[in-house]
Amino acid sequence: MFTFIKKNALVLAVFTLALLRILVDAWLPLLDKTEARYAEIARIMYETGNWVTPQIDYGVPFWAKPPMSTWISALSFHLFGVNEFAARFPSFLIHILLIVFVAKALKFTKEQGYLGALILLTIPEYYIHSGVVSTDSSLLVGITFIMIGFWKSIQTEERKILWKLITWLGVAIGMLSKGPISLVLTVPPLFIWACMYKGKLLEFFKKALWIPGLLLAFVISFAWYYLAEVRTPGFIDYFFVGEHYKRFFESGWKGDKYGFAKQQPMGMIWLFLILFSLPWIQFVITKVIKKKNEVVKNPWVTFLWLWMLWTPFFFTVSKSLIHTYTLPCTIPLGLLVIHYFESFKKHKGWFIAASVVPVALVFGFIGVNTVYTDTNWQNTDKHLLNTIDKETATIYAWEFKSYSSQFYTKGKIKTIENSSELDSVMNSQTSFYLLSRNSHYKSMPNELKQRLTFIGKNKKSQLFEFQQ
Repeated sequence: MFTFIKKNALVLAVFTLALLRILVDAWLPLLDKTEARYAEIARIMYETGNWVTPQIDYGVPFWAKPPMSTWISALSFHLFGVNEFAARFPSFLIHILLIVFVAKALKFTKEQGYLGALILLTIPEYYIHSGVVSTDSSLLVGITFIMIGFWKSIQTEERKILWKLITWLGVAIGMLSKGPISLVLTVPPLFIWACMYKGKLLEFFKKALWIPGLLLAFVISFAWYYLAEVRTPGFIDYFFVGEHYKRFFESGWKGDKYGFAKQQPMGMIWLFLILFSLPWIQFVITKVIKKKNEVVKNPWVTFLWLWMLWTPFFFTVSKSLIHTYTLPCTIPLGLLVIHYFESFKKHKGWFIAASVVPVALVFGFIGVNTVYTDTNWQNTDKHLLNTIDKETATIYAWEFKSYSSQFYTKGKIKTIENSSELDSVMNSQTSFYLLSRNSHYKSMPNELKQRLTFIGKNKKSQLFEFQQ
């Protein structure tokens, strides 16, 4: 038995990490705001059958992001039903398939393939996002297809047309995931790399101006942009001007319809990169210091460093960012680790250190939920709503409804905007439940509060029952 485990330790480690991630994906409730928001948008798409316009609420279009991630989550609901696992499974599948794609594209041996999988699954940002409902995973697909497709199409004559098509398919996927940011994060590093090597600049323009590829990207992605604008006029202006310029370059942008800009100190993206890439970012830094001459002499190494560093360089001056913006750095980081890898025996300490974060995240979560049985500490309204019969109950939210409350009531929860509206509901209905954020509860008149019966609370919300 010991001999079998030792011989297959690499494979077992990869499958163990993947299994642990799936267990947490199925167990952890959808958390507010971001994850529950995207899951609810997908649930509404699944329920209404409107596959053109993502909706943040019934009849309210969601203009902040294109629909790729919403499409795949809605399709997952068709297969597995409306639940946390179904919402998250597409992200998990994407991250696993990307590992396979990269390994096949670069013709890795079986051992290199599992090595790459273990490295990527022990990069905190990659591992976390393999079970998160967001637009970043589908964007990562687009960026990876563009970068790997470009590299393969200029390195070999074998199936050159296929790799060109994959490059432009990546453009289409990126445009349908997050829009032109996919080009902003890929075209500059490719152009810089092409300028550094003789004859490669012409190759760059041949790929960029390849007519079949342009047509492919147009048919797949830009057709949706046209339909989205026709269905909901104003989308193009908000998405391209607001989301892609004002969000990043106007501090305190007031036009955000769906949230608020996450203000960070300038250069914070580099700290995010270091923290969420531990310890492999340190590993490649120590290696490149010893082999600094190789960075320019080896086109592949140069390609990977440009790919990895361009994203944080671009976001250095951004006034609005979060740690997930470093996700595009994870694939080139993993490939750099493989390039510098010498032997398991020599790098054993790095792998032990790398395993600490994902294992601690998983077992820490399981441990907290086992010992601390009061799950209301989580940033979700699921547990509060589970105390009532959501199928038959009438449920309202005072002034504000969370995305998790929308998801877990299947869109049944309605918002009561003010005290006169609440008073009217109390006088016209014999019973209902009222969910209120703690911060909003303070604004409710005392005479109305006295007519409510307290049921329970979590760190952000309280649930009440009203009966005549």
